[in-house]
Amino acid sequence: MPTIAVDTMGVNGDLRPAVLGAAAVSIATDIQIVLVGPTRDLQRALDETSYNPELIDVVDVTEKPIGPTEAPDRALRRGSGCSLAVAARLVVDGVAETFVSAGNPSALWSLCARDFSLRPNISRAAVAAVYPRQVDGAGRDPLGLILDVGATVRCDARDLVGFASLGDSYVRCVSKVESPRIGLLNMATRASAGGPELVAAHRLLERNPEIRFAGNVEGHELASGSADVVVCEGLLGNVVLKMLYGLAEIAVDLTGAAAQRNWRWRAGMAMLGSGVERLTPMVEYEAYAGSPILGFQATPIYCDPISPAPALANAIKLAAKVSRDFGPSGSAAV
Repeated sequence: MPTIAVDTMGVNGDLRPAVLGAAAVSIATDIQIVLVGPTRDLQRALDETSYNPELIDVVDVTEKPIGPTEAPDRALRRGSGCSLAVAARLVVDGVAETFVSAGNPSALWSLCARDFSLRPNISRAAVAAVYPRQVDGAGRDPLGLILDVGATVRCDARDLVGFASLGDSYVRCVSKVESPRIGLLNMATRASAGGPELVAAHRLLERNPEIRFAGNVEGHELASGSADVVVCEGLLGNVVLKMLYGLAEIAVDLTGAAAQRNWRWRAGMAMLGSGVERLTPMVEYEAYAGSPILGFQATPIYCDPISPAPALANAIKLAAKVSRDFGPSGSAAV
């Protein structure tokens, strides 16, 4: 099994969720884990729970974590000995295949861009995320993949084609979808929509024999399952993903409020029950394993800073699966 480094300190120095998540993984799997943080505090937290000592090592750090508002470049110069930087260095040095972090996302991205090389034929890396959607047949993953969701603001056509290749390979290798459909997020389905870069990307994807291109995908089609992978610029993807999460929170809140209202409310929400059940995981952090950063030779997993222990445990499992199935030297190299 791969070795996974874990930045235990995140942005606020609270290492307990990462330690508890790693401890649970050490009992349930054969994944080798390296916890990065202050040794004394890590050992104290480990002593308070059950874990397999044969699968957990500790690397000591003394610097405070990079804060949530620190500028990335300045933070990296200041924080070369912080848990985030040390976890990444373990990957560079070959001690670990990749790492998991709930740290400062801007600093994490800058660090990866500085220390990790891109995969062949990829001009820019991307942050990917999953979301629940409808599926219409066997072998389809109930979670769709969207990228980029935050690493970029604007992309050119070549970048978007690279995102499509990364998403295609990731879904084939990790989600085991044999022939994923790739959609380009746009304002309309016609090939001429969206401006020069989207038109050029559409043309390149349509001509790419290695991609099963589903054409342009509009916003209302994201949850319909028309595409297994949705490609877009990071600014647009980030807004769309957060909107989906926000709508899911509203739907789940309405379900709880219905019990306190009249019978018409309760009857109406009961009719929507199955749909709301599908939305519920979107507001539960432990349901997701974090966001893979695709495009580098290593594939770090970024977690939300408020992720609980189960979410971090799932992130470690995902990091191991991605390292084993997605490369860098396996069939997923693009």
